[in-house]
Amino acid sequence: MAVKTSENKPAAGLEPNMAAALCYAPFVGWVGAIILLVLSKEQTVRWHAVQALLFSVAIMVVISIMRATIILLILSPMVWVAAMIVQLVLVVKTYQGEKVKLPGLGEWTDRLVKKA
Repeated sequence: MAVKTSENKPAAGLEPNMAAALCYAPFVGWVGAIILLVLSKEQTVRWHAVQALLFSVAIMVVISIMRATIILLILSPMVWVAAMIVQLVLVVKTYQGEKVKLPGLGEWTDRLVKKA
């Protein structure tokens, strides 16, 4: 079954603000971000998908490094909880139409999206 696309909706058939917010959704985020990055032509959705992917990779790297040492292993659940809170805030703000640039990742996202 083919999905109709329009200029205002990504290929997934979602409104742009919903699609962008879905990129940050905990437990769905990076997979949803990859799918929306591939399917969406909407610049805003693509920007949020790239930033969500960068955020997910950054959190995975930080937690992996923390798990390499016994002392920091104790702190890794707190980092995970903090990341979940950040993701929930990003979901809400993005759904409301705000473009939240994460420190460090926002500028990198701008550069990556402009290249594409």
